[in-house]
Amino acid sequence: MYHFHINLFADPFACSWEQAAAELEVLSRMIFEPDGSWIWSGGHGDERWQIDGHLFDFEEVLHRVELHGACPPGEFDRLLACFGWPEVELTVEMVREGTKLTEAEFRQQMAS
Repeated sequence: MYHFHINLFADPFACSWEQAAAELEVLSRMIFEPDGSWIWSGGHGDERWQIDGHLFDFEEVLHRVELHGACPPGEFDRLLACFGWPEVELTVEMVREGTKLTEAEFRQQMAS
């Protein structure tokens, strides 16, 4: 299970804010608000997980995605696909630590 509070960046994202929102809205158990905030949850009992997120745009382009919560690696993959991954290279900013990592480095850190 990944536990995180991160910002995702790309240079640039391959999708607009509206395209990312449309991709998120089709995920089961997704609650998406018009301001770009959302909650996605799944699992049961001890395997329950939840991610709180927010989309941010700048000059009509998706600028960053804030993610806070926990989920299994496979669900994290599904989420990243909404933002163009794996075709788009993502940078992960660890909010509390104040560090930036590649997506691969982030996964390595989550596995340890």
